[in-house]
Amino acid sequence: MKKSIIVTAISLALLGGCAATEPSTKVAETATINVAMAEKNDKTIIDSALLQNQDAAALKAKIQQLKDGETLVIEPGKYENLGKFDIKANNVTIKAATPGNVWFTGLVQLNLRGNNITLDGLVFTEGGPAERMGGVVFRGDNNTLTNSTFYFFNDDYEYLPDAKRAEYPKYLWISLYGKHNNLINNTFEGKHKRGTLIGVQKAKGDTTADFHTIKGNLFYNQQHNQFNEFDNQDAVRYNGNSWEAIRLGDSKSSIYDSKTLIEGNLFLKCDGETELVSLKSGGNTLRGNTFIENASMISMRHGKNNIVEDNVILGNGKRMSGGIRFYDEGHIIRNNYIERVMGTGNVRGGLAVNTGITDVVNGEALSNDVKGKELNKQATPYKVTIENNSIIDSRQNILYSDKTHRVSLYDNAKVTTVFAGTDLTFKNNLSYAKASRTLALTGNESTAPLVNPTYENDLYFGPVAGVELPWDGVIYRDPKLKRSENGLLEPTNFDGGARGLKVLTTQDTGASYQIKK
Repeated sequence: MKKSIIVTAISLALLGGCAATEPSTKVAETATINVAMAEKNDKTIIDSALLQNQDAAALKAKIQQLKDGETLVIEPGKYENLGKFDIKANNVTIKAATPGNVWFTGLVQLNLRGNNITLDGLVFTEGGPAERMGGVVFRGDNNTLTNSTFYFFNDDYEYLPDAKRAEYPKYLWISLYGKHNNLINNTFEGKHKRGTLIGVQKAKGDTTADFHTIKGNLFYNQQHNQFNEFDNQDAVRYNGNSWEAIRLGDSKSSIYDSKTLIEGNLFLKCDGETELVSLKSGGNTLRGNTFIENASMISMRHGKNNIVEDNVILGNGKRMSGGIRFYDEGHIIRNNYIERVMGTGNVRGGLAVNTGITDVVNGEALSNDVKGKELNKQATPYKVTIENNSIIDSRQNILYSDKTHRVSLYDNAKVTTVFAGTDLTFKNNLSYAKASRTLALTGNESTAPLVNPTYENDLYFGPVAGVELPWDGVIYRDPKLKRSENGLLEPTNFDGGARGLKVLTTQDTGASYQIKK
């Protein structure tokens, strides 16, 4: 049995036969974790004015002459225009004598072609990548960048739209090839030009998993359109693409697993594009990260069997902020906390179930062998488990999208048929929408109804628009929220929702020092 519900939070409580005897928490009036709180830390400040220019050519020679097993300790200073070069030795460590006091300025690209290389305590700033794949390119295996900083590394390379279609170049800061490479406790601040910040790539012909780790890093102040990239309206659709903080894979390799771990990172004021962390491969885990005031989302864009769990996403009412969106199949979205994200339309929401172009009921899948169904298109969500998540006071807590899709990034024509999510499982989730202009659930069942969804112990409190929810498996009552010690809201009248989470700050993440100019 189903019932159409377009009602207020109060009437939902009554429908559930459980009118509250005491008022629920007034969410808007209680404390939350804001940017100022997240920015507070007691890390050592590195002063640019105290660093002198040093002999970059001599340093480059020392690095290139390293033998297996050696350690190079670099004295404080600025080393300008090291250029593009390879590090081929194995089991070597290159580190700053004092973390944060060795600056690589001008154009630079370190290609780590050996194995078991560690870069420790270095700063990349006052310049940019010597080539578009980044300032550091991981080519070998088991290499590590730690306690290092990329700080406004946007300068010195040519950055102009091309003549063909006024498209701006895409320069990464870091590329990860190889296997078992690590980015641990680094700070990435101020990426303001087009190009993914960190891109996980596969070498041509590689179909094996990557097993990289991206852990404990700070991603801060990533902004788009700082150089008027969006002025040309005919080119804005593709110039507005490729601004992710992290991209795991690409459409061409999306049918293969990456099995990369993204854990314990903080994303703060990153407004690049719709996709902040873009999963375009399979078998990845995105766990225990904190997202604060980003006009962007976690996007499970391509690939199967990804896990997104234990993340905290705080929009704090910021325009265009979002939570998690997904395509494709086999994912688990579990124990995530999403509050006050304000994205609207048919793409953004707290939890956005996208449409796809594959008829999964009849076994259709994306393939480069089928015209119009290539791997860069949209795979319909299928057999995804969404459980124990809390989505609170967002413009669209949960969105069942009815989006139609364009033929390609460069072709604005639309495909003729889309398919809604199929065989999705919703279990123990809490959707609370009591603030003004918020919805517990929204969709359009006249054009894109979910196919065979199942609900178990799912609680909705607030307006529901355009969707018929069943009575079986769904609870309609006030969960009586209360702020816990971690600053997040937990229900006192419901045994589901997200629990036991940690909100990370700049004190917990990034390098052990901070750059100030």
